[in-house]
Amino acid sequence: MAERMTMLAPPLNGRTELKAYAADLAFGSLAVGVDNIHHDVYLSPQWTEQTRLYILERVRQATKLNLAVEKDPRRGHGKPKVLDTGAWRRQLLELLQGGLTRAKYEKKIEIDLLLRVALIKHLTLEISNQFSHLMLEAREWIRSRGAHFDHSEAGHVMKARLADLQAGRRTIFRQVGQHLYQVLMEVEETHLARSRHALFGGEQRGAYEILATRLAFVENGRDDVLFLENYVLLGNYQQDPDRLEAYQEMLLDLVREAASGGGGAGTVDDATLAHQSLVAAAMSARNQLTELEAQRAAILKRLDRASGMLARMGIGGDAPQLQGSLNELERRIKGLRQKIEGLAPKLEAAKVRSDFVSGEQQARWGDYLSEPENARALFDPAAGDRVAAAQRLEEWLVRLEERDLLPHLLASYELRNIYLEYCPPLHLQQLKKALVSREAYDQTAAILRQFPARNFSLERIDALARKVRRYPREEARALALRFAVDLMRLRRDLRNYERLTAATERVHLVTSEKTRDISRMNNTLYEFLLLSEAGPANDAVVNHTVIKADVRGSTRITKELLDRGLNPATLFSLNFFEPVKKILGRYSAVKVFIEGDAIILAINETESNRATQRGVSKSCALARQLLAIAAAYNERPESADLPRLELGVGIAHQGSAPAYWVDSDSRIMISKALNLSDRLSSCSKAARRVLGDKITMFRVMVFQPGVTGEEDEADEFLIRFNLNGIELNQEGFAKLSEELALQRFETECDMPWGRERTTFFLGQAPIGESMEPILVRKGYVRTMQADGQIGPAVHRPYYEVCTHPKAFELVQALALVGARSA
Repeated sequence: MAERMTMLAPPLNGRTELKAYAADLAFGSLAVGVDNIHHDVYLSPQWTEQTRLYILERVRQATKLNLAVEKDPRRGHGKPKVLDTGAWRRQLLELLQGGLTRAKYEKKIEIDLLLRVALIKHLTLEISNQFSHLMLEAREWIRSRGAHFDHSEAGHVMKARLADLQAGRRTIFRQVGQHLYQVLMEVEETHLARSRHALFGGEQRGAYEILATRLAFVENGRDDVLFLENYVLLGNYQQDPDRLEAYQEMLLDLVREAASGGGGAGTVDDATLAHQSLVAAAMSARNQLTELEAQRAAILKRLDRASGMLARMGIGGDAPQLQGSLNELERRIKGLRQKIEGLAPKLEAAKVRSDFVSGEQQARWGDYLSEPENARALFDPAAGDRVAAAQRLEEWLVRLEERDLLPHLLASYELRNIYLEYCPPLHLQQLKKALVSREAYDQTAAILRQFPARNFSLERIDALARKVRRYPREEARALALRFAVDLMRLRRDLRNYERLTAATERVHLVTSEKTRDISRMNNTLYEFLLLSEAGPANDAVVNHTVIKADVRGSTRITKELLDRGLNPATLFSLNFFEPVKKILGRYSAVKVFIEGDAIILAINETESNRATQRGVSKSCALARQLLAIAAAYNERPESADLPRLELGVGIAHQGSAPAYWVDSDSRIMISKALNLSDRLSSCSKAARRVLGDKITMFRVMVFQPGVTGEEDEADEFLIRFNLNGIELNQEGFAKLSEELALQRFETECDMPWGRERTTFFLGQAPIGESMEPILVRKGYVRTMQADGQIGPAVHRPYYEVCTHPKAFELVQALALVGARSA
């Protein structure tokens, strides 16, 4: 489960609703690789090489080593390279879109998650690799200059500079890493998020949130500058009072108090009390056993005296009485030992349960602290119960003051205004402490005095230190609220970083051709290549979709134009057929043939492109463009005295390859979908007479005249109305449902026979780098009486690809209402 789960907890005044953050990242449905542990991933060689060069140049810019290293004539370096972020970004987008398409084709969103994790692992490893490469290159350059340069002042300066860069490796990693992170997020926001939602809906939302953590692009997930700029700067060492653990413990106490009285606390108390009760029973039994064993030892001693010399002399206790007491003690001792032995497994089980329940409860509290919305629910008066939130916020502020943590918190935020001026040479932690402690301030001043050439001024540090000591109460309260939100954001992202790191450790980036071949042979290799690298091994067509656009009233139009001495062929060709040809490439469509008044197109899915083609989605989008071309012609002023072009479009999908007949140099398609598309695009004169001017925003209607028989035969006798509409066959709709994540909506709509409940399906089709909406109406065939009256519906559906703007407005309004209610 990779979604956020809402858990209700009774809060202060019983009105706060807390959410437990529960995002996860798993590859449970994917095969493990050849080592039976990791998932084998092979990334595009073109992309990895481009990435290597791109990151190397990024590292060069961050280190400013361009001129120092690239002057070496033997290496062939000239001027510093200009980074082409656009080209690398386009390759990255192509790779990610290919992974998303493959995931949809194989119906496993985990494939896309695996690719994203593999890319993050590769990018972060490559930053380290290219930094090391650049350092090695610089040292080789120094050696290439000879021993004289090595011992010269310039040589020592260069070595010192390299040492400084090595010491500042974390900074270089952060600068390059955050740039890569920014590019990834831009690609995600502008392209991938929409495409993924179109294909998968909201599936695995939590997993993608884990992938979006910026902490993955700094070394070991922690960097003071990153924390300062995006979260809040906290202490790093055990002796620091403002460590994350200290704040988190205080905040956890407030969350517990707000959630007190919940079922979870009772469960923990019950388990603890049960364990303590068993411990008390075991201790009591052990004490009784010790006492009885002492009594037995005393009786044995007396019995020993009673059976000795004193007994023969008539002196000593009564031996039979002592023996009876001893037997009774032995019986009680045996019973206690059995009781203790019986308590041992119960005690162990109770201990395990107590620890488990306590740990589970602790984890749940931690999940509360990883949801930033909880901070506002608890402390923001504007977000909920004003009085309760104000009380909690004041209590939070008071506890920060009692622990003497408020100055550290205030200093962490004020530091953002001055750190660029003083760091380096100061570390962020030194500068923060200087705002809080006089002793730390004196140490900081001493450090700055060691750099007289930079003429550091202490005035700004003094001013901020005074501000921290005299912070206005209202501003401190607002900052305490902000801090609670930032702290929970940081906790959430640290948690997500841990899960992302665990996921990257399960990924094996395959670089050896031998391993690649072995893994591929065992069907355990996940290859992600660019389109130019994925050569089609077999281009056999596996299924196809036929689109037929039929011009309405072509016989009448032809006669009218001929009577006026005009050429009907050029009218159809210049205004419809030629514009259609220009857009076929965008939809991967091919022309089958052109009749006098109709054009027939096809979109084929082959072995090599079946994962990316989405033939029915593209057919629906292409059909809408065909109608748009005709509509654009009709709206042109110069066509006012020419006949209007009105179409009927039929889309028929067939889940198998067509047959072909070769006539000389021509290849003629033979397909059941051809005949079906012809019927779907037709428009009966009887239907037009019956409907008359009753046309609504729907352009396709189907009627049943009462003919029975085989399905195909019955379909031939259906009466269709298709005027500037698009009808899709049922097999095509089933394929469309596989290609896109369709949202279903139901509402009342006006039809020529009155209002009826109508079902819509809305999806977004990724076409190139854009998204095109696909709206389908599911209708039911209605009977048509002999007198032309429209009768009731029969249990036979048909599907119209809607084009009317009002239909889109209606469904988008339904979607907006549904989103608000959710």
